[in-house]
Amino acid sequence: MSLGIDKYALIGKAAILYEFEGTVDKQVLLDTLPVIEDILDALGVDRQRKRKIVNIAIETLQNLQLHSYPLNGNDYGFHPLFIVGKDEENITINIGNLVANDERALLEDKIRKINSLNDEEIKFLYGVIMKQTVVKFSTKGGAGLGLIDMKKKSGNQLQFSFQKVDDAVSYFSLKITVPC
Repeated sequence: MSLGIDKYALIGKAAILYEFEGTVDKQVLLDTLPVIEDILDALGVDRQRKRKIVNIAIETLQNLQLHSYPLNGNDYGFHPLFIVGKDEENITINIGNLVANDERALLEDKIRKINSLNDEEIKFLYGVIMKQTVVKFSTKGGAGLGLIDMKKKSGNQLQFSFQKVDDAVSYFSLKITVPC
């Protein structure tokens, strides 16, 4: 692991309820969701919040699957990380993965713009993107819709950080907070 990189930078004082580190594929997604639902049931999370949290979990896992930096034999010592946590008042979903430094500015700008929108603007933007028939904002087909949906469902700012690993990649952390 590179000196000075904190994979748990955004966790804070949250208790970790579930953690997965490794390559995310469809099977990981299918195996993880029932576990998260069981955890939320055990915590007594109401049905509406549970649905929001599970939807955010799906979106974050898909982001790890689609947007993690391809290692191609270069093992930086970092693999996609997915964590469900809980503090006094919130459930948190935290992800971390490597991103190419040349994609960092675009991702950071996208999140900052999404965070600058109020609830009504988020709903409007979400609706506009959903109605468009051809949307291609990135080479992987995303228009930032997942990030918009996470902010919409959580009702909170998306917290994020980047930690430079080397000239090629940075470690990206994202935290989504949903009140219990």
